[in-house]
Amino acid sequence: MTITDTGPNLSDSDVLELEARLRFTLPDAYRSFLLEFNGGISVPDTILIDGLPGSPTDVQVFFGIGRAEETEGIEWNLASLSERLEEQLLPIACDSGGSVFCLSLRPHDYGAVFFADLQEVFADFETRRPRMYWIAPDFGGFLQMLRPFD
Repeated sequence: MTITDTGPNLSDSDVLELEARLRFTLPDAYRSFLLEFNGGISVPDTILIDGLPGSPTDVQVFFGIGRAEETEGIEWNLASLSERLEEQLLPIACDSGGSVFCLSLRPHDYGAVFFADLQEVFADFETRRPRMYWIAPDFGGFLQMLRPFD
C-alpha cells in the first residue's frame, strides 16, 4: 500500500493534543498511521463491505490533523457529523459518496473500524443515525482489506 498526498509532519505532542481534545487514547496502529502519513490517499483504495448495497466502495481520503483542506481534518469531520454518529466513533476517512469510515473508541469494540453509510435512509429515524457496517477488528486489518478496483 502507498499513501500519497500526505499531510504535514506530526509530532507525538500533536497527536497527544488531539487525544486530549477527544478525551480518548487512539489505538496504536492508527496513532502510528497519523504520525507517518497524517492522512492522505491510499493506493489501492477499494474495499468490499459485507452487506453494503453497491459494495465495493473506495477510500477517497484518510483524514488527518492540520491538513490543507479543512474537510480532510479529523476534528472538522467529527464536529460536522456529531449529530449523525454515535459518541466514541471517530471519522477517519470518507468514500467518494460522502459516507465515512469510523474508528471505535468505545470500550466494547475499541479499535474496530466501521462504515457509516450516510447516503442510505437512516437506520434509526428518531436519532437520524446512519446504518453502520462492521469492517475490521482493528485499523491494521482495515488497511489490509484495501484492494485495487477490478
